[in-house]
Amino acid sequence: MNDRRAALRSLLIPAGAALLGGCASATRLAGAPASPEHDPGYGGTRAEPDGTRTFKNFVLHDQDGNRVRFHDDLIRGQVFAATFGYVKCRGICGRMASNMQLASEILAPLMGNPVRFYNFSLAEDSPADLKQSMEFRGLYGKPGWHYLTASAEVIREIRWSFGFFDVGEEDTLGQPDTHTGMVRFGHHAFDKWSSCPSLGNPESIASSIVWLYPADARPSLPGLECSAPRSANPIPGYVPRKPLIAQL
Repeated sequence: MNDRRAALRSLLIPAGAALLGGCASATRLAGAPASPEHDPGYGGTRAEPDGTRTFKNFVLHDQDGNRVRFHDDLIRGQVFAATFGYVKCRGICGRMASNMQLASEILAPLMGNPVRFYNFSLAEDSPADLKQSMEFRGLYGKPGWHYLTASAEVIREIRWSFGFFDVGEEDTLGQPDTHTGMVRFGHHAFDKWSSCPSLGNPESIASSIVWLYPADARPSLPGLECSAPRSANPIPGYVPRKPLIAQL
């Protein structure tokens, strides 16, 4: 239990933000541990004095076979949307990719600078497989798009660090028909995080990226109403808990 609490304390993406039919978001919580010596544990992060967090620096490869590091190259200072899927998918991957592509078209002025879209392989697909999949979907070479692969254990820990499952609970890694299709959004420099169903509408996905920006720096994009957050349907019977920090 202590290990789980330490991991939750380092992640600080509260489950109390969960909503149906819309997107959930969270900003940095006051009182986060700031010791550079803090051991993040499995899938955890280390809170830094400047308010950002450091993820484990796993090694991955992209669709062109380039070696990239999870924190240094993909997370640090980036604004991103992250999904997980299979090249040979028997489920929702095609619809996920289509929605993400439509969202990226809305975000076209931001794609690649600074916004990036990541898709992490759940099946240890090769870089050549990733490239072929991107070419098939018309994504290869488009600004900001990166397909990424690594060992199953690395991908499992990345998924945990993004809050997609709890250690000790059943994970859907390796089950192409059952993965959830959620998108994790992040603006690392401001420690702002959000999530949304990839099978929702592309406008909600694009809005989730825009809402990661501070109010005075929020991009204005044609056809995207960002003056107010989209409403979400509350979970029936759900009673919010006290802030996570107060419970630990």
